[in-house]
Amino acid sequence: MIVAAVVLTACGGEERSGAEAKGGGRSAVAADRATVTPGAVQDDIRAAVAAGDFGPPRFIAEKELLSSCVGAVVQAGTKPDPKAVAKVVTGLKNRGWRETMQRSFAVNSAWGLEKEGWMLNFVAGTVSENAVSFKPAAERQGRAEPFEGLVFRGVGACDAPSATASP
Repeated sequence: MIVAAVVLTACGGEERSGAEAKGGGRSAVAADRATVTPGAVQDDIRAAVAAGDFGPPRFIAEKELLSSCVGAVVQAGTKPDPKAVAKVVTGLKNRGWRETMQRSFAVNSAWGLEKEGWMLNFVAGTVSENAVSFKPAAERQGRAEPFEGLVFRGVGACDAPSATASP
């Protein structure tokens, strides 16, 4: 479970230029210029979670996030089905996220994904309740209960303005 906490708090990564993006050409340059907003990351998480037939994610209030811009959890109650989790990962990839890391442990599996300067850490399985709380240790109360479900942490341009929906 300690490894899951380390994966969850691992932030950063490097931005890739349009020239490094797959396919080159105008579409790569356009993708490089696009700005992914925290709202767009939340939309990607919602869509991916729905693809795995999980209930809707609960997004963590910005003031409770430590080193991430977007945080979300989906409580499953039991260890999530690996096939459903695979659909979540595929859903993220279908929305433009590129897998940069995948690790499997006895109690959970973790992925690192990138999209236009954003890093998204995704853990499915059992993690420490402390790792899910998103709060500093000093603010946590009670004992640490295991959490079964999905945990997402996104790091990127936190101050990017959210796009408004068109009619």
